[in-house]
Amino acid sequence: MISIPDLIGIVKAAVPDAEVNVMDKTGMSDHFIIHVVSASFEELGIMDRHRKVQDALNPAMADGRVHAAEIKTAVP
Repeated sequence: MISIPDLIGIVKAAVPDAEVNVMDKTGMSDHFIIHVVSASFEELGIMDRHRKVQDALNPAMADGRVHAAEIKTAVP
């Protein structure tokens, strides 16, 4: 399990200027909906935006703290 503040910190470490909102999708603290808004996404396509966030989450997914993450990205 992972806390929402820890998850936000992981994403913000990879995308420092991001506004990150996380919802626990199931109430079990392992399935999340993650919204990330960042000006740094302006030059990136949607797949590259998602890869950037996914790469940050990979260690938490590999060790089982996160089972699933629905990622949504946007530009402010």
